[in-house]
Amino acid sequence: MKTLSIICIAILCCFKVTAQTGSYIYVYRTGQWGAALTNYAVFLDGKKICKLSNGKFIKIPVSPGSHELQAKKGGVDILKKETALTVEVEAGKDNYVSCAIKTSITRQRMEMTEVVKSNGEKAIADMKPDNCQDEVEEKEK
Repeated sequence: MKTLSIICIAILCCFKVTAQTGSYIYVYRTGQWGAALTNYAVFLDGKKICKLSNGKFIKIPVSPGSHELQAKKGGVDILKKETALTVEVEAGKDNYVSCAIKTSITRQRMEMTEVVKSNGEKAIADMKPDNCQDEVEEKEK
């Protein structure tokens, strides 16, 4: 009887861990010719994740809860404005964030917009992971 109880507890613990993992935020950048050479650093909760290239995506493993994404352009920039977005993540669910470069006379910034799963999946279907995806996966381990 003790053995059965221990096995049941072990199975429940494994199920609980499995149920809580598997949440991701996909951040993708649509291909824009005018801003193709500009890379933006993407930060999650204040920690630099990657420099997101034009027409690529990154898959960031996250825990459930509220997370803040930021995008910062490198170098010195007058009137520099960083963009930020708060994403609410549910356990086992994926969130998708679309990034597009917005340009005005005085500045250029990356606008981040959360999109529904179906639109996000369609958008990244023909994209490749960014070169830094391996580094993102290494940080997960």
